Amino acid sequence: MTHEEFRSRIRVSSETAHKELFEEYCNYVYTIVYNRLRSCMSRADIEECVCDVFADVYIYYDDSKDITGDISGFIGTIARRKAGELYKRSALRTESITIDDEEISGIGSDQNIVEEAEKNECRRMILDNIRALGEPDSTIIIQKYYYGCSAKEIADMVSLTPENVRVRSGRAVKRLREMLEKAGISL
Repeated sequence: MTHEEFRSRIRVSSETAHKELFEEYCNYVYTIVYNRLRSCMSRADIEECVCDVFADVYIYYDDSKDITGDISGFIGTIARRKAGELYKRSALRTESITIDDEEISGIGSDQNIVEEAEKNECRRMILDNIRALGEPDSTIIIQKYYYGCSAKEIADMVSLTPENVRVRSGRAVKRLREMLEKAGISL
């Protein structure tokens, strides 16, 4: 529905215009409100917010302004703002969870975060260097060493013979080793 259509209908009968607007945009408004409030509100609260959105649309719509285009932007903005306000009010009411020092001592992990981060960084650097080899060498190395594919399987992927795949693989590993040594990574 456009602004012009709504204005012309509201001049004939505001009740009919409001019903038509509600029927056309109810699902649209419900989707916006539900996506914003589903984690913190009940279905009844969400439906009440939808009703409040349409009440605001009816109250704040100024039919004396000469606005053109689709009315969905106006309705969507009111729905997002109304749902946002309700979400903020809900967030302020929720109680925060506190953890005592005794409880924290019982929450432990055997995972060494620093070591894991270093391993991930090393893996990222290795993959970056493999990609730097270019095609088809990077595909050959990844398929052979990461996925365990045979030379014949890789040959089908990169349109080479299995013998060429083996030769290129050997050369690519040698180049990769040199690149990694320059980067300070030893295999």
